[in-house]
Amino acid sequence: MLIFLLVVSTVGVITYFTPKEYLSFATIEVEPNMNPVRIFTDSVTSEETAVTDPKFTRTQFQIIIRKGVLYPVIQRLELEKRWARSGQPLTREQAYNKLQSMLQLTEVRNTNLIQINVYSTDPYEAALLANTVATEYMEQRISEAQEIIEKGLGQMRDEVAQKERAVNDAYAEASRLRTEAGIIDPNPDSFDSGSRVEDSSVLTNQEKVNDSRSQIAKLKSKVEQLDHLTSDDLMRVESLLELNDPILEQKLPLYQNALADRAKLLNSGLGHNHPDVKAIQAQIDTLEHQLRQQIDSVRKGMVTELAIAQSSLDSMEQNLATSQVAQQEKKTASAQYLDAKYRYLQERKLLEEAKTRLSSQTMERTMPQKPAAIRDEAEPASRPSRPKVILNMVLAALAGLVLGVGFAYFLEYLDTSVRTMEQVEQLLGLPVLGVVPRGIRLLPQTADDTADAEAYRIMQTNVDIARRKGAVSVITVVSGGPAEGKSTTVCNLATTYARSGLHTLIVDGDLRRPVQHEHFDLDNRVGLAEYLRDNTDLDQVIQSSQIPNLSVITSGTHGSRVVGLLKSERMRQLVEKTKQQFDLVLFDCPPILGLSDASLLSELAEGSIIVTQHRKFPRSMLVRVKSALQNIGTTCLGAVLNQVDVKYDETYLYYTSYGHYYSNRRSKGQVRELASVGSDLASPAASANGSKPGKSSKPSGKRPLDDFTEDVY
Repeated sequence: MLIFLLVVSTVGVITYFTPKEYLSFATIEVEPNMNPVRIFTDSVTSEETAVTDPKFTRTQFQIIIRKGVLYPVIQRLELEKRWARSGQPLTREQAYNKLQSMLQLTEVRNTNLIQINVYSTDPYEAALLANTVATEYMEQRISEAQEIIEKGLGQMRDEVAQKERAVNDAYAEASRLRTEAGIIDPNPDSFDSGSRVEDSSVLTNQEKVNDSRSQIAKLKSKVEQLDHLTSDDLMRVESLLELNDPILEQKLPLYQNALADRAKLLNSGLGHNHPDVKAIQAQIDTLEHQLRQQIDSVRKGMVTELAIAQSSLDSMEQNLATSQVAQQEKKTASAQYLDAKYRYLQERKLLEEAKTRLSSQTMERTMPQKPAAIRDEAEPASRPSRPKVILNMVLAALAGLVLGVGFAYFLEYLDTSVRTMEQVEQLLGLPVLGVVPRGIRLLPQTADDTADAEAYRIMQTNVDIARRKGAVSVITVVSGGPAEGKSTTVCNLATTYARSGLHTLIVDGDLRRPVQHEHFDLDNRVGLAEYLRDNTDLDQVIQSSQIPNLSVITSGTHGSRVVGLLKSERMRQLVEKTKQQFDLVLFDCPPILGLSDASLLSELAEGSIIVTQHRKFPRSMLVRVKSALQNIGTTCLGAVLNQVDVKYDETYLYYTSYGHYYSNRRSKGQVRELASVGSDLASPAASANGSKPGKSSKPSGKRPLDDFTEDVY
């Protein structure tokens, strides 16, 4: 709660004294950087290929708040003088830092709009600064765009001039090759020239060679056939051979007629020796001989003709080879010319495209360009925007709550003290006899039946249960450190026992810092120290208190030899005597870890009760207390968790939630009834033991008061 209140109050004070600032904003629209001017463009337009740069807006944010934009603003508005301190102008760097701290840029989502926010204690100054920053940025963007345009157009002009030189060089090269090769091209500036470089003599020679080869082949075939022909065969194939010989054409019919006449004579029954048959046969032989001679003559003519044709063929083949070489050279020259012409035409086409692009870009880029435009001008605000009181207080409350809770948990995490009953039982392995809330008063100073006494009644019940296990009647109450509530616990627990009817004795064993005589308002001039020095008897040091059945041995006056007194034989005798005279003896001991007194007293006692204060000392100290008692062989009955702050530790609320019972019982008169029942149960013990303290004998067996306390608890 303290941290929460501190944070809230601090934020409230800071918010109250923070100067009121007014917000003015100007909205500008920014377009992505213009594409550079290019001579050639793809078939896809730049709009189709444009991709939004996610870093563009953030980049513009940084440009606006950098010195390139803010320095001209400072110079234009003379902010060094406007913001002068004590008549001393600011440096430009100081003015820049102040202006930058006043700026805040925001992006309008899913748009190209940037909002320039300026906070100032003067609303008119805020509007002036916002408008000036927006204007300066817009002018710089337009200037940069114009520079990009001029640079791009200059590069384009250079490219056009370079293309013109390339076109001239390509045209000169094509003209040279055309002239050297003697090529006639009617359309030198067109791809469809219509002229092909061909040599007609090659085609003619090729045709002649082919004809000659065909003629030679025919002659060879005729010669070969003539070598194997007979007269009869000649008559059948003469027309096929196309000999065109007049003698053969004259003799062959005669020969055929003679053969027909002979066949008739033979068929008529004449023999070969018949004169007519012989005469026809002689005619046939003569004609056949003449035909053979003529065939030989024709063959010789064909052979001669074949030789002449072969010689002519060789000559024509040589001419053909020569013409083919010449034609190949012309084709090579023509191909070079065509390549040069193609390059020239390509360069000329690129030049035309470059000139067209230059013309269109010049017209396009000279049109008004607005890479940035002011959409909303800043106006003076009518009310302050900062500080935001409600928001600051809400955030302060949340922050204070988080910090307070976090700090509380952090302290709880660092706290190594004893906090819960479970920790005590886990560390010591002993039961918790009682939990005493903070603020319990001394019971001797209160009425019998109060809410403060209930914690000690619960403790009495638990102590009785632990006592019966070992028949313990002499108990020391110890702790690890000072001021943990041992003396108060002894006083109130003894009072509770005395009011229940047991003869109880308190021995103030803290000879260094005694307090029991103050609790009961007794004289401390004669006490334990005097008895141990053998200066008095035991009956003289036992004093009766204002509580019935409760006696006290105060510490008395002591010197420097405290340890020697507690180790004496008289101390042991005192324990034995008081054990015989009283039902319960409680020793108030000093801290056991700081002094040896508690160890000496606990060694003589039958049991010990460990008192530890809630959230005061480390848990390790509690473990050392138990170890110290175990080392001297004393039985530990249990532990008492003292001074528990139930306001903050809700775990122990049920230990103190019984107060309303007492108010209800008082209203109904039940307190008196309980007191009468208690007196009736306690009277047998009182009558049996007598009324004088120190003269009673220890009762044996189970007392009626024990039954009463068990029934109540």
